[in-house]
This record gives sequence, C-alpha cells and structure tokens, in this order.
Amino acid sequence: MTTLTRLETLSTADRFNDEVWRRIESFVGADILEVGMGIGIFTEKLLGRGKVFGVEIVPEFVEEARRRLGDRPGLEYLAADIGGDVLPDSLRGRAFDTIVCMNVLEHIGDDRGTLTRFLSMLRPGGRLVLVVPAYRWLFNPLDSNDGHFRRYERAELNEKLKTAGFSVVHESRFNLFGIAGWFLNGTILRRKDLPAGQMGLFNKVAPLLFWLENLIGPPAGLSLLAVGAKP
Repeated sequence: MTTLTRLETLSTADRFNDEVWRRIESFVGADILEVGMGIGIFTEKLLGRGKVFGVEIVPEFVEEARRRLGDRPGLEYLAADIGGDVLPDSLRGRAFDTIVCMNVLEHIGDDRGTLTRFLSMLRPGGRLVLVVPAYRWLFNPLDSNDGHFRRYERAELNEKLKTAGFSVVHESRFNLFGIAGWFLNGTILRRKDLPAGQMGLFNKVAPLLFWLENLIGPPAGLSLLAVGAKP
C-alpha cells in the first residue's frame, strides 16, 4: 500500500477524523500554518476557523489536496520541506497565530530543530497544536513502513517543547482503543499496513469508542496531543 493510498483510506474515516478534530479545534486560531497537510484531510475543517497556509513535502499530495479542495479564498498551498535546513522563501517573514502539526513530527529526523523553527514562526502568544504517536514500546513495522523515526513518551515530548521555548498549556492522550489494533497488527502479526476493512469498521464505531474514552478519562492512548504556547 502506498502512502497516498493510506491517506485516501484515512480520508474516508470521517467519524474518526471528526472525533480527532473535536479534541483540537478549541486550540486553533484564525491564521493557521498546517504543516504536513497531506491530501487535505483536516484542511477543510481548519478553513472553517480562518486562513490556512498548507505545507506538504510531497508534491503529489499537494496536487491531490488542490484537486479535492480547489483554490479557495484564504487557502494557500506549498510543496516544501519545512523540516529542512532552509526555510522556504514564501514563509520567510511570515508569522501565524496557530501551527497545526498532526502526525508529522515523528517523520522528521531533527525534531528538536523543527520545534525551534515552529516557535520562530508564531506570533507572541501563538500556539502549536501537535499530535504525535505515543509509546516507544509500541514502535513496530506499521511505524517503520510509514517513515516514522520514533514514537513519543509524554515526558520526552514535554521536554522537547520546553527546550524549544514553548510553554506547554495542554497535554492529553486519546484513541485508547486504537492501541490494541496497532499492537495486534504491527507487533504480533508484523503487518506493514492496517487492513482497510479494519479501518472502516473502526470508523463506524469511533463515536461510541470515543464516548467511552471521554467517560472514563483515558489512562492511555495511541496518540499524544500537546499544545505549546509562545511566550
């Protein structure tokens, strides 16, 4: 399964994506840099909050996002590597009130340097909304096949954010029930991709699972959400 196919499968998981959005939307402002926009799965939701500058390293994904979303007022696209050593020209001198980076930081070798760069691209008081995969022990072929350098521990992520200069204003875990699927498919069965049928079934029951998760206050979760503020 190609990365584009994975993203297309994830884009059909509308109920799951809605649940993720509910967890981040209150932290999102009106002038947004979306780092790793992929094919635009969350871009349309972000557009409901304000202007979006979407950056993606894979030009093919940018073209697919443009095909899906079109040229809308307040939406800009850029195919570029924001984790590289040189900031793209179109981003120099720009400052945003929100940077949204969802399931991207684990793909970047120099995550510390990237977090420092994010801080420099925010206005004072601006926020970084960051979602990353949780737990080093859960790293398996699903991660390596998707180009992940790491999964994160909570303390590690907090330390890296604070070292970069952020004040951590929120942290939480979510997708408790996803841990079992990731462990079964990747660690036990050594699969490199999640079966599309499983994702479809998980999407159908996602509202119930996330309702239960909210009810109990999840002690664990497949993903970490951290929000860092620029002083």
